[in-house]
This record gives sequence, structure tokens and C-alpha cells, in this order.
Amino acid sequence: MVQEEQHTDRTGFLEALFCHVIWGLMPIYWKLVSGVPAFQVLAWRMVWAAVFILALCVLVKRVKFLYLAHEGRALRTFFASGLIVSLNWGIYVWAVNSGHVLETSIGYYLCPLANIFCGIVVFKERLTPGQKVATALAAAGVVFFIVAHGGAIWISFALAITFSIYGTVKKRGGYPALPGMALESLITGIIGIGILALGFAFPAIWQLTPAMPSAMAATDPAVVAALLAGAGVLTAVPLLLFSAAANRVSMTILGFMQYIGPTLALVAAVFLFGEEFTLAHAACFGLVWLGIAIVSLEPFVRKAKRAASGSAK
Repeated sequence: MVQEEQHTDRTGFLEALFCHVIWGLMPIYWKLVSGVPAFQVLAWRMVWAAVFILALCVLVKRVKFLYLAHEGRALRTFFASGLIVSLNWGIYVWAVNSGHVLETSIGYYLCPLANIFCGIVVFKERLTPGQKVATALAAAGVVFFIVAHGGAIWISFALAITFSIYGTVKKRGGYPALPGMALESLITGIIGIGILALGFAFPAIWQLTPAMPSAMAATDPAVVAALLAGAGVLTAVPLLLFSAAANRVSMTILGFMQYIGPTLALVAAVFLFGEEFTLAHAACFGLVWLGIAIVSLEPFVRKAKRAASGSAK
């Protein structure tokens, strides 16, 4: 029994690790398709992610998700979550290909704090002392960044807020993970097809987010087409790994591992893409990291205090 639990924990740890590594290295992939307008990349991503997930459901004989399509509440939930996550994807792809990978990293470091805010507003949760300090530190870091660096921080806010709202919508929905993901993907895939049809009819809409080819951008049309199709797999696989890991390891481990992705993105931004790491970035990252450390360590401090109190009795 102990060996089985250890195997489960090890499998879950590896699933979570690969999931966050994929997310952290994802900017490299988007740089490869930076010769395509970001809005068009988003549309193809929506379509191919739907194709991959629906094909997977058929392959494993899990097509019963279609029952959700007959529920008005489910349709509203997944239409909303699909639009929100698509907005998050679009901002992320555009930000990476316009040279703002550092700001995307800040955004995903801010996600846990944005989740706390959503918990307060939507679920009437209360802040712990550590969460209050972490929120104040993050706010101070963001304010310093705005004053010292300018307006690019909106990317960080947009990514953190959209991803947190996405999670909130899914949590309020309360539907099973795989059926919900399948219906959401079906909806976003249909929207993606609509965007592509509109773009082919009126090509000028792609110039809303014009292509900004990097030195890494693929130029061969066949390679570009393959990369756009692969974006669906790249989108779905980490989500499936994360869902599997969540059932095998503790939320504490998942909480710590969620910082792997933005850390890898930070390293890639500075050392691979040559983005400038300024004093404003250092101050913002430093204060956010300090806040994250306080929130992460707070449960262990409380546990140690309870243990000390119990032994004293």
C-alpha cells in the first residue's frame, strides 16, 4: 500500500513537473510562429486544441460530455470560460512575440495573488495575515514598475486577471474536468473557425496584431502550418497533465511547482531572447517573490505553532 502511494506521488510529481516545464518553455514555440499575426495564431490554436481534445475523447471513449450541451447553465459557463481563456492565450502570444516575455512572467507570478482577490470578491473568503502582507508587497512592486518603467505592466495585469477569472468561472460551474474541457474546447474551436473564416474574407483584421518575426521565426510554409497545428497539442497536453497531477499530489506541492513556468520564462526572456532586465523589473519581481514566499511558508508556520502548542500542553 505504501509503495502504491509512493508510486502515485512520484507519477503525479512528474506530471506536474512536465506540465509546468512545457508552460515555461512555451515562449520559444510562439517565437517560431512569430511570422504569423498573433490573432491568426490564436484562431489556429483554438481550432487545433479543440481537434486534439475531441479526438482524444473519442479515442478513450469519453464522449458523454455532449450531455452538457443540453444544459443552459453549462453552455453559459463554458462559453464564458472559453472566451476568457482565449483572451488570455491571445494576450500571451502577442506579448511574447512583441518582446514582453518578462511581463508575461510577472503576470503568472501574480496569478496566486489574483486568485486570492477573486476568492475574496466571489467566494467571500478572508485574507490571512500572510496574504495581506503578500498583497501589499505585490502592489508596491507593481506601483514601482509603473512609475519607473511605464505602461507594459498592463500585460501582467491582463494575464493574471484573465487566468484567475477563468479559474473562478470554472470553480463556480462545478463541472467534471474532462467533460468540461471537451465542451469548452468545442465552443472555442467553433469560435476559432469563425475567426479564421472572417480573416480569410477580410485579411485586414490580422493587422490588428501584425506579425513581428523574430530571428527564430520559421519561414517554410509547411513548417509554419505544422507548428500551428502543433499548437493544439501544446495547449492540451499540459492541461491534461495538470488535471492528472491534481488527483495524485497535494495542493501544497502543486502550489510550489506553479512557479516553475514563470521562472523558466524569466530565464528565457533574459538569456535567450535578450530582453533587458531593468531595475524596475528587479524591484517588481523581488517584491512579488517575497510575497509569494510569505504566502507559501505561512501554512508551515501555522502548523509548527500548532505542534508547539500541542506539545506544550
